[in-house]
Amino acid sequence: MSVPSSSKFSDCKICPNRTASDLCDLEGQASEDFEKIKWSVIYQPSQFVFYEGHAVLGLYILCSGRAKLTRGTDRGQQRLIEIVEPGKLIEKHTFQDGAVHQSTCEVIEPSQICIVDRSQYLTLLTQNGDFAVRIIKLLSHEMGVSLNETDQFAFASARERVAGLLLELVDRYGEPVQDGVRISLQLKREELAQMAAMTVETVVRILNSFQSTQLIHMKGRDITILQPDRLARAAHRTTPT
Repeated sequence: MSVPSSSKFSDCKICPNRTASDLCDLEGQASEDFEKIKWSVIYQPSQFVFYEGHAVLGLYILCSGRAKLTRGTDRGQQRLIEIVEPGKLIEKHTFQDGAVHQSTCEVIEPSQICIVDRSQYLTLLTQNGDFAVRIIKLLSHEMGVSLNETDQFAFASARERVAGLLLELVDRYGEPVQDGVRISLQLKREELAQMAAMTVETVVRILNSFQSTQLIHMKGRDITILQPDRLARAAHRTTPT
């Protein structure tokens, strides 16, 4: 496995994803203080940024590219819990004392990741109210998302969960095509199953069912949603995401 390389483009002021970032859109002295405690690294697809269970030494912000977060189960299986987009803090729980990574981060596209020294960032939180407010808002939003996901898995059937997952992927990665909306992010069936917390066999069976009833069209890893309204009904949503 190749070693990640240091990036030459480490200035947050010229980052195209700065305004979409959870933490980087800073001005004045706050921006200067932030620059002093972080560095950037380039990763290639299939490289790992950190591993579940290892001690947290820093904050990781995805500047460009995409990465996926997976968690192991008691049965030795892997669950894909999130696809991380540019500008996002890769893990949100890293501020607690003695924190360990709750997931494994693997890069799926050429990516630049900003690594922030954790202890120095916590010091900035006590000195700069803007930093503290950003973290409070970020963690509050994350709690709401987590509760919604828990409800979805607790009360939705397998068919509803797969339909809902497809709608979420369309919302994030949808690309209009002649016969519908294509999901531009190509995922393996195994990765879809990990995201839905289901077996590959069950996900494949449901996808084939959706295709046979002309809700979707599949060709390899390409999935095109042909009838978003019907898929939304299958997910028990009034309208597509």
